[in-house]
Amino acid sequence: MPTPLIALLLAQTALPQPDPYAPPPKAGSAERLAYDAERGGPGEDAAIEAWLAGHPDASTTSRAMLFHRLCIDYGVRTGGEKRVAACAQANKLAPDGEDASDEKIAEAFRAAPPIRAHGGATVPTIANPLGSKSANVTVNGVTLPWFMDTGAEISVVTESTAATLNVRVLPGSSDVGTSTSNRVTGKLGLIDKATIGGATVEKLPVLILPDAMLKLGKDYTIPAILGLPAFAALGRVAWIDGGTKLALGSDAPLPNGKTVRVYWHEDGLGIPIATPLGTAGAQFDSGADSTALRRPGLGLLTKDQLASAAERNATIGGAGGFVTTKVRLLPQFDYTVDNVPLRALKVNIEENDSSAARVGSDMIAQLKLLTIDFATMTLQATPS
Repeated sequence: MPTPLIALLLAQTALPQPDPYAPPPKAGSAERLAYDAERGGPGEDAAIEAWLAGHPDASTTSRAMLFHRLCIDYGVRTGGEKRVAACAQANKLAPDGEDASDEKIAEAFRAAPPIRAHGGATVPTIANPLGSKSANVTVNGVTLPWFMDTGAEISVVTESTAATLNVRVLPGSSDVGTSTSNRVTGKLGLIDKATIGGATVEKLPVLILPDAMLKLGKDYTIPAILGLPAFAALGRVAWIDGGTKLALGSDAPLPNGKTVRVYWHEDGLGIPIATPLGTAGAQFDSGADSTALRRPGLGLLTKDQLASAAERNATIGGAGGFVTTKVRLLPQFDYTVDNVPLRALKVNIEENDSSAARVGSDMIAQLKLLTIDFATMTLQATPS
């Protein structure tokens, strides 16, 4: 079966951001503001806004980096006019595929109120055919299993699901990149209320894709994907007992004791992974069934480990269809998250520079509890 890779990657190229686990850059610098915002919230974004207003003659590189940072952050939390302005400025100063795509999406949701959520729920997860976890979500009286995907920068529904759920379609469309590097054009819509148990998400932005784009395998089409903005709006999320249960909002346990910092990754949510050779940031993609290393993560491997990687053909499925490509395959990758030993098997090495790795739901399966608190941008892991 093709390796599933569900995350929508809105980036084609991206302006560099500071390493979130390196020593902090010089206080007061543009790099330090971006570094703090990667690991922060509205206060850190406000500091960037103030710096940009006070430094109109700063270098194009610094201003582009900071507007790009705001475009990413506002996409998760705020939307509206502020995101339109930030993405437009980033794209004007240093045009790239990510900010151009984000600007179109921001424009479509310009008048939409910010996503908001309340309540809490602990619900059983559903093993989906692609090896990750889904959970039942109810919209307008219709309950369907949605992928629970921290790797998706926007929630997604198919055209047939959008019709069934009566999704409000907005003017405009957006071209997005996908995990298969193919371009997909989608409509944009708004769901007024979605519920998961006792948790409610309101004004949920969604990307509406043709059914064929989410047909992954002969007989399976993903009906819908709940993306990172919904989890962030709920405030906390926890995977319990190897991911067999999902706790959201007020039901998710608060981290207790020592925690580690998470950050806003280029493609969503970032977490620290470590080996004896160091610590690096990795995208956390709960919609993917497996973990993959990326070029920056090769520094976490010994020479012997690198030598053990063999080349093979891999078929990757995603929202853009299927592609077959040559990859290097690492037989085993041992790492830690929050000092908990973890192991990934048959790890592809991706030609991607956005982070050290993409950590999939195979990590969740090895943990008794994984809690992420968006208010403090912290993570806590408990071994099984």
